[in-house]
Amino acid sequence: MTGPRKQLCVVVAARRPDRVREALRAAVGLSLRGDAVRVVLATAVDDADPAVRRALGTLRALGHTVTRTSDDPAAAARDADAVEVWT
Repeated sequence: MTGPRKQLCVVVAARRPDRVREALRAAVGLSLRGDAVRVVLATAVDDADPAVRRALGTLRALGHTVTRTSDDPAAAARDADAVEVWT
């Protein structure tokens, strides 16, 4: 039996490439539970990095939202049932 679909928000505020990759892998993993995942890229990420490109592509292909913002990421997370912040 499954419960209602939750809205999860993953805020990627990390600057180190290894942490960005880890955050995006975590977002993909969260999406496998059947919940809706919104990823907010609060810092610049290296789109040329194959792992970053693959994770973002997977999330988008599964119908999840990926946004880039230089604004306060808290605004993007207000409607979420749960929020993960990666620094």
